[in-house]
Amino acid sequence: MRKIRILNYPAPHIHGGGICQFMLNNLKYIDKSRFHIDYATLSKERLEISDDMKRFGCKVSYISCYPEENEAQFISEFESIFDEGYDAVHLHTSYWKGFLIEEIAVKKRVPVILVHAHSTKIDIADNEKRARAEELHERLKSAFDTDMATHFCACTKEAADWLYGSQIPSNKIRILNNAIDVEKFSYKPEIRNKYRSELGVENAFVVGFAGRLCYQKNPEILIEIFRSISDCIPRARLLMVGAGELMERIKESVCSLGLTGKVIFLGHRTDISGLFQAMDVLTLPSRFEGFGFVLVEAQCAGLRCLVSEYVPSQVKLTGNLEFLPYDTGIWADKLIALENSRYTRQDMSDKIAKAGYSAKEQVKVLEKIYSGHA
Repeated sequence: MRKIRILNYPAPHIHGGGICQFMLNNLKYIDKSRFHIDYATLSKERLEISDDMKRFGCKVSYISCYPEENEAQFISEFESIFDEGYDAVHLHTSYWKGFLIEEIAVKKRVPVILVHAHSTKIDIADNEKRARAEELHERLKSAFDTDMATHFCACTKEAADWLYGSQIPSNKIRILNNAIDVEKFSYKPEIRNKYRSELGVENAFVVGFAGRLCYQKNPEILIEIFRSISDCIPRARLLMVGAGELMERIKESVCSLGLTGKVIFLGHRTDISGLFQAMDVLTLPSRFEGFGFVLVEAQCAGLRCLVSEYVPSQVKLTGNLEFLPYDTGIWADKLIALENSRYTRQDMSDKIAKAGYSAKEQVKVLEKIYSGHA
């Protein structure tokens, strides 16, 4: 039987954050006897792809130019990709820059064209550049319509409103949960002990951060918060997991504040499930989030989570997550209270799965979409 072929765009870099993890989780659990997934990317560099992508023979097509550099070449290359015979294209979109891929897919009569909203704002630190990007996004959003895709999805209602506005009727939009590998992130005391020993934080109160060091995630404020608690909690340590354009600035800040040795920069890691085990609390002071993928993983591991009030409310799946306003004093007081509290950590994987966030089950929804049955 011929397999249903799906093209995902953009291709997931192994360090690509929540969207990447969403794609890789689906790849892991999709029925390989019925579906085959490939990827396309505008990356100028060869991607470091996952072991699953290698194992399942996924092809990555590299587009040589951006549309603004050479629109004709861009169109030609994407047309050639679609000529290979894809049954579905899954477009992972944070904000509108154009509709060329949608238009090419319609022209090539790809049966399933799925647009998937993953964000609620634009991750550009420069105010002027961000304002221009937002203006273009809003202008394009008003021109988007139901003829440009067959399926319209989003990680939350807020993400749907951001990408589709009133252009797409709400009854045509499907919310796809940012589901995870619940077994991988279930709480395991022996792994917690192993990682804390390896990191040298056996007796520490470990505050964690996991994400790109970028404007959206607002990691700078976390350094200020940690400075506020470091004297009150001498055993406190801050694990910074991830990398990004703010890395050097944050390292300089840590040094100038005398926090060297108390803030541990781990960079990109592929063992985030183990690092969550080592933490005592995860912090996410984001300026905005489409959803907050890591928070599902962290809650699954029974980890307490402090997040900004700008994270969507749907991410609260257990009683271990609390939303806080942008006030460093409030965050510091809360961390001190958590350090002093008696907390027995428990595995929350069953609760996360029952809430609809098991990738093993969620992928069945995508299988129906890809096969044209939903």
